[in-house]
Amino acid sequence: MRFVLGGIVTVGYMVWRGDSFRVAPKEVLPLVWISLLFVVQIMLMNYGQYFTSAGHATALNATFPIWAAIFAHFIVPSDRLHRWKIVAIVFSYAGVLAIVVGDTGFSGGSSDGETFAGDFMSLASAALLGLRLVLMSNFSQNMSEAKVLLSQLTVGILFFVIGSYIFENPIYSWEPRFWVAMLYQGLVIAGFGFLSNAWLVKRYLPSTVTFFNFIQPAAGVTLAWIVLGEDPGSGLLLGLVLIVIGALVHGGEAYLKARKMSLN
Repeated sequence: MRFVLGGIVTVGYMVWRGDSFRVAPKEVLPLVWISLLFVVQIMLMNYGQYFTSAGHATALNATFPIWAAIFAHFIVPSDRLHRWKIVAIVFSYAGVLAIVVGDTGFSGGSSDGETFAGDFMSLASAALLGLRLVLMSNFSQNMSEAKVLLSQLTVGILFFVIGSYIFENPIYSWEPRFWVAMLYQGLVIAGFGFLSNAWLVKRYLPSTVTFFNFIQPAAGVTLAWIVLGEDPGSGLLLGLVLIVIGALVHGGEAYLKARKMSLN
């Protein structure tokens, strides 16, 4: 349902911008590959969260900027890993771990076997997400980034609607809170959020764009504290400090590199 709502936003954006919906022969294969990658990545993320603890899933899913930086190093000629980028990643991910351990700990999962399986799927999902964002950056250089996103949402809707009725028993509710949450997930996240991310990775280096996603766990814990009154955990302050240090290192390095290029 959130992909349906996100697709409506994406179609509206393409109409407003005058993008063509026609798929050229040379675009078919890239769109098929990235759409299937999208389906597998989301599937692994959902199953991984089901078979492991919240702490494990959060920490492992948050590794996708690391994977994006690694894949970009080999796929995007101008997006190389270097020592300061690695330092920034280490500080920021240490902050994520501090927040997750302080908030939920690493206990959970019904059995060691299920926890390991869930951990593996969460880590695989994060790796595929990093790869998908790098490929989106590459593919959208030759076509509309909105078209790349729309193909993923369309294939995702097809697979997950069929899968839901085969493996689950879908229940729909008229509860207002349900639809407020659904509209937020669909219009804001799968619509505006996905489009903004696609726009950014087309125009900027994938490792730089994905780096700032390290703030997600911190934002989630902080909003849960403010909105829901949940205990923020003992690691929130330390985690925020480490993430800020990582962001300053990354931002400072990017600024100096840009200034050097402008002087040259």
